Amino acid sequence: MQNSKQMAKILGGAGLIPIFLADVGVAYGYGAVAASLGTIYVAIILGFLGAIHWGLALDREQEPGLAIPLLLWSVIPALWGFFSLWFTPALALILLIVGFVIQWLADWRLQRRITLPAWFFPLRSALSIGMILLLLAMLAEIYFLHP
Repeated sequence: MQNSKQMAKILGGAGLIPIFLADVGVAYGYGAVAASLGTIYVAIILGFLGAIHWGLALDREQEPGLAIPLLLWSVIPALWGFFSLWFTPALALILLIVGFVIQWLADWRLQRRITLPAWFFPLRSALSIGMILLLLAMLAEIYFLHP
């Protein structure tokens, strides 16, 4: 179990690198391109987080009372991320931040209903905070560095 926990930490942390690079790109004057690439990446990550619920639903075939809500929720973050991209980068960032907060709440509720590894929710929380802070930084860069 320790190996999967370590790998999840490494991959999760590495998953923040592209949005950090997009933040740097916005700060150094590549605003529209960097912000667009960053928001696309974040929308993909949001879809990935929803897919966790899909995978957990597959393991609950004998529990339709739990599997069906998990399957229904699993597509919402991907749709939210996709439709967020239809707006300006600033509005997309705000919508994606809201999406990450809502997904965190869904994961909080999930970890209270089913047994997950003890490290899952603390890691998800730390990565969500990191992502939200990076998105807020990009939003501030758009508004204050390159108005």
